[in-house]
Amino acid sequence: MVPGWITAAPVEVPQAPFITAAPVAAAPDPTAAPVADLDPDAPRPDTATVQSLAEAVRADPRTGESTNISVIDYLDGTVYADLSAADPQVPASTTKLLTAVAAVGHLGADFRTRTTVTWNPTTRTLTLVAGGDVMLAAGEGHGGTVGAGDDPAQGWAGLGDLAAQVAAAVGDDAAGLTVVVDDLAFPGPAWPEEWPDYAFDMGYAAPVTGLAVNGARLSDDNYAQRAADPSLHAAGLFIAALGERGLTVEGEATRASSPVRDDAGATEVAAVESAPLAEVARHLLAVSDNTVSEAVARVLALAMGRPATPAGGASAITLALRDLGVPTAGLELYDGAGYSDRNQIAPAMLTAALTVAREEPGLFGLLSWLPLAGLEGTVESRYVGSPVAGFWRAKTGSLTGVTSIAGVIVTADGRALAVAILADGMPYGQERPQSAFDEFLAALAECGCEG
Repeated sequence: MVPGWITAAPVEVPQAPFITAAPVAAAPDPTAAPVADLDPDAPRPDTATVQSLAEAVRADPRTGESTNISVIDYLDGTVYADLSAADPQVPASTTKLLTAVAAVGHLGADFRTRTTVTWNPTTRTLTLVAGGDVMLAAGEGHGGTVGAGDDPAQGWAGLGDLAAQVAAAVGDDAAGLTVVVDDLAFPGPAWPEEWPDYAFDMGYAAPVTGLAVNGARLSDDNYAQRAADPSLHAAGLFIAALGERGLTVEGEATRASSPVRDDAGATEVAAVESAPLAEVARHLLAVSDNTVSEAVARVLALAMGRPATPAGGASAITLALRDLGVPTAGLELYDGAGYSDRNQIAPAMLTAALTVAREEPGLFGLLSWLPLAGLEGTVESRYVGSPVAGFWRAKTGSLTGVTSIAGVIVTADGRALAVAILADGMPYGQERPQSAFDEFLAALAECGCEG
């Protein structure tokens, strides 16, 4: 019915080609945008019917009075349901949608961070300089080549690549080296004060220092224990990579006391670039990666002339959204991932961000970055067997007492709707409010309620 970014195929059908990741062009062709697949003449749903469905969600005993909903036309912004849609509330991980829109909208889809190494032959010091990439590989990066997997942002660049470049630059002068790490551009606090301790203990996030291998995981498990100091952990792996190439480092890595730019005797001898920001955004939205989201917020802060701190990242997101035309009245952010229970986002801000992205070339891929219900990411298993499967791309959110979701759904009549549902102040547990939300979404997906 709607080819390209959304499909009516049964969930058993293998992932469609548009979902696979590929290197992102710096200037996407507007005719290739997902929006081009949508029919602007598709029948519109009846506003009264959609509003009634939204009111039923709030009246449902599984939710409550704090349930606020925005449903608007994805193509032209027509409002179909407004249930206190302009009232800010705790958004949980739907915050990441705003982080992705702000960062890609301001920096561009092909923006990349650089991780570099400098060499001072007088002091025999190699300095590993953090640039914001927290998904480095310990060995060689894949560079987005075929076979990079379905999450190419991970391991796009690697410490092994840096070590190889260093070995070529240093040549025979390969013994008695010292390694320091310069992450002073990311002053922290590395662990935001708003983040709960359990998030580190359970492997949900790592401190954000502007440099990490595989999100600072100490094993390959997604929720593995994380390194308490990601920068020094990465520097240790860098020393190992140097050793594999015949370079001898004395002692362990230490942290620089002053920026390497102040070292007149140091010259850059190695550099790697991260995945394009579009691929990073796809990753953080699909798997709800807290560490990467916060790192992206701080990289955005640096680019906008603000400190790479939690507060600086939050401020940069707000200003970038405002520049894009997203309404920010009442917006309060304390991190870029959504862990803070002091964040305040209105449902209407989320739906506005989705529709604003239609007009921004760098954000044309946003719909394909959001995971497809029944097939991908955080909504892979949630909608199996539901009418929503294959017709809903969304970012989920959950904290204790908070349930949220935002994305774009296509009705049975082929009309694309931007939807945001937020509820806070809820009893413990996600199953009841999620089921109420999902019944509402199923009603929208099946809606032949032409106005």
